[in-house]
Amino acid sequence: MAEAKKPRAKRATKAASPELKADLIELAAAPAAPALEAVTAAKPATPPKVVEVEPVAAEALFSSAKKQSDAFRHAVGEAVTVSAKGALEVNGKIIDALTIQSSAALDLWRSAISPAPLPEALKAQSQATRLAYEAASAQWKDVAESAALWFTKSLEPLHSAFQRPGR
Repeated sequence: MAEAKKPRAKRATKAASPELKADLIELAAAPAAPALEAVTAAKPATPPKVVEVEPVAAEALFSSAKKQSDAFRHAVGEAVTVSAKGALEVNGKIIDALTIQSSAALDLWRSAISPAPLPEALKAQSQATRLAYEAASAQWKDVAESAALWFTKSLEPLHSAFQRPGR
């Protein structure tokens, strides 16, 4: 069972000493004149020297920035054009691959349905399956190579723009 709590003896709280209160009152009543004298006796700060900038340098800087901006804008335009051509090429290859695969699948089913002796049907079906697999793997390999070439050619204009001397 839990034991009952014993009441604690209250500690005597520290009363604010009268000396401390008297010091605070004296500090508050002290005149602000000595502090004001120190402020007026201080010397004013000297203004910083103004450095004049030649306007010709700003015009040259602006001209250089404009040339760089035009070069990057041109590089981005080339990258977009090359990327669009690459996307069209890859999409065309994907559509061709899907068309050929669907016709190969139909040929495979036709060979399986055709009335033929069982060993010849199995042989025709396995041969059609092998041909369909070889054609599909060659086409998807071509699509992957075209996509890699597309990305590489799309980034070439930007890469050359960043590598140009005078940038």
